Amino acid sequence: MTDEVAGLLKRTRVERGLSIDAVGHDTQIPVHYLRLLEGDGDPRILADVLYLIPFLRTYSTFLDLDSADIIGQFLAHLPRGDIHEKQDSAAIFHADRIPYWAVSLALLALFLGVVLFLLSRGDPS
Repeated sequence: MTDEVAGLLKRTRVERGLSIDAVGHDTQIPVHYLRLLEGDGDPRILADVLYLIPFLRTYSTFLDLDSADIIGQFLAHLPRGDIHEKQDSAAIFHADRIPYWAVSLALLALFLGVVLFLLSRGDPS
C-alpha cells in the first residue's frame, strides 16, 4: 500500500473518531485487510496486492473519500514489474491449456467409438 493512500485512510478514520474494529464491523472488511490498507499489518498474507482494490473501494467510500481517485493513486504507485510478471505468467498458463476444438473433437470421437461398439455387439441372427 502506498504511504500517501494509507496515511489518508488512517488520518480520515482517526479524525472521525472511528476505531478500526468499528470500521471492520460496519464495512464487513476483515480488520487485517483494513490494517494493510492503512499501511500496517503483514503484506505477505496477500497473494497479490490487487486483491485489496475491492476493500479499498469500500473503505474509501465508507470514509466519504473519492474511491476512484484513491484507487488511481494506489494503482499508480504499484511496481510495474510485478504487474507485467503476473500478466506474463497468466498468458503462459492459458497457452498451456488444450484448445476448445481439440476437446470437442476428442469427445466426438469417444462418442462415435461407443456408438460403434454398441452397434457391433448387436445380435447377429
